[in-house]
Amino acid sequence: MSRKLVAAAVLLVVLVSCRTSADSTGTSGGGQDTSAGNQQACEVGNWASASMEAPSQAGVGELTSIVGGDGMMITIGSDGLFQIDFGPMKPTTGTFVSGGQPASLDTTFAGVGKGTWKSNGDTATASFDDFTTVTTTVTITLGQTVPPVFDETLQQLNNDRMLNGEQTGVFALSDCTATTLTLTTPYPGGSIVIHAVPLGP
Repeated sequence: MSRKLVAAAVLLVVLVSCRTSADSTGTSGGGQDTSAGNQQACEVGNWASASMEAPSQAGVGELTSIVGGDGMMITIGSDGLFQIDFGPMKPTTGTFVSGGQPASLDTTFAGVGKGTWKSNGDTATASFDDFTTVTTTVTITLGQTVPPVFDETLQQLNNDRMLNGEQTGVFALSDCTATTLTLTTPYPGGSIVIHAVPLGP
């Protein structure tokens, strides 16, 4: 075999080996990166809420033993898509004492919010495009469930209850790792903080 043919064969083997190695480095799913040189933002993927923190409301006092808020389905796409399906979520329940009696405050969301998200590498934000497709409800149970503190779309909430131009449904995305993501949005009385875990590809 001539030297030229041997050299060509060696070059072909090297090229095939390099291509195979490059193709095997990509990963997918929430909080993970693609192949080196073409990294995907940590936030991209499918997530589910593991818990949600919700603030107290006027006249209620300090909440203790806050549980729930799990079940939201969160999608953050590499194309800029942002979506939260609140349908499967469980209410967040905080307990408090009123007049010496135990009571609870439930905060929940319903509907599907769709919008966009963006990141500059240091900070990431997301927002629903239409605040009328999601409702939020706060109820108090004191011996019996009383009429809701409020039961409104996010549009109504933002128009009537939010101050200083803040909007429920506009999120800061933070603390992203391979196993967790935090989403924070303003809310009457404070902020809603969603703790999410990845679902994978």
